[in-house]
Amino acid sequence: MKEAIHYLQSCHGTVLTGLQQLEPEQLTMKVKNLLGYEVSAWRIIMAMTEHEIHHRGQLSAYMQANHIEPPQIFGLKIEEVPH
Repeated sequence: MKEAIHYLQSCHGTVLTGLQQLEPEQLTMKVKNLLGYEVSAWRIIMAMTEHEIHHRGQLSAYMQANHIEPPQIFGLKIEEVPH
């Protein structure tokens, strides 16, 4: 389990480093997506975010179905946020 977490953290760090090195004009460049269509690079980055959100939701649902409390990504549950 620790190896998997370390691997995920390493991959996350690599992606963040690459994103931080992008210049603004690179975000509007046209690149080919997986289907071969040309889209702006920023759309690929948004797709990565949506993909991650989708899988986090899946993992959360599987954990809850197995009576496991999923970890909070921002530290607080919705019930704990001050009004």
